[in-house]
Amino acid sequence: MARPQKVTLREADLASIDEAHDRLARKLDFPEHYGRNLDALADCLGDVHHPTRVVLERDPQGEKPWFDALVEVICASAQRSCYLGCTIRG
Repeated sequence: MARPQKVTLREADLASIDEAHDRLARKLDFPEHYGRNLDALADCLGDVHHPTRVVLERDPQGEKPWFDALVEVICASAQRSCYLGCTIRG
């Protein structure tokens, strides 16, 4: 069995939610029309049909509420998918 694709998002390395959307879209090969918002993220994650693990690393000094929202969407999508996994660190 193939190893799952792994995508790591480190809160400390991300300046904005737009940067997080860009990184996810690039790594997970989202379609050109990806809307770069949380609803579009949930939709595209629901279309992932290959083993994928998203690792979310929280920054202990992080004060980014948008990262919390991102974590919530990704983890909820992982609960509904047999292909998508979510790991939270920190």
